[in-house]
Amino acid sequence: MADFWKDTVKCPICGNEFMFSKVSSQAIKVKERDIDLKPIYKGVNPLKYSLITCPHCYFTFNEKDAENIKNEIKELHFSKIQDFLKTLSEKDMKGLDNYDTKDLDFYKKQIVIASEIYSILEKPFEVSRLLLKLSWVYREENDEKRELKILNNILKINNKFYESADNDRETIFLLFYDSYINYRLGKKEEAAKNIERLVRNYSKTKSPYIKAAKELRGELK
Repeated sequence: MADFWKDTVKCPICGNEFMFSKVSSQAIKVKERDIDLKPIYKGVNPLKYSLITCPHCYFTFNEKDAENIKNEIKELHFSKIQDFLKTLSEKDMKGLDNYDTKDLDFYKKQIVIASEIYSILEKPFEVSRLLLKLSWVYREENDEKRELKILNNILKINNKFYESADNDRETIFLLFYDSYINYRLGKKEEAAKNIERLVRNYSKTKSPYIKAAKELRGELK
């Protein structure tokens, strides 16, 4: 079976309909995970194709949000997004590609653009998730300086919007990555404090972050 198949989507900003490649579920094979749950894939990396960009107006968003993101865009968001997209030029969007031929440089651009858009949509934790993917790219490139810079930005976002968490899923995400990032930044005491809070308050959940938190706790001893 082919690793990719084609689908179509209508841009919620300009109405342009365009095609993009989706990764076949049978092609997604996780070989192992790093301590922060970063997946290491055997073969196709589906994260690289998780973002799509309208080739007409450059609106960029998570493919998983294709069916509902239009409902998230309020009138105020719409105008702010349009203003932001107008700042992007053809030169900025060089290499635009929504297919299986997409290169890593354009994927990085997509993450940066999408993080700005989700920030406008007032979804800070989605911004954190996007930036986490960018940090993973830099890790794979052995660029620790850029990886840590991105992780530090995630930490700032999480700390700023911690009280805005809507549910346990978001809170668990925040506590786990706050712990992991502090661990990477050498702040082991702060990391340990959040790990204990996470394990103590959410140990009965089935979240994979709890198991990962216990493993991280072992690294902190």
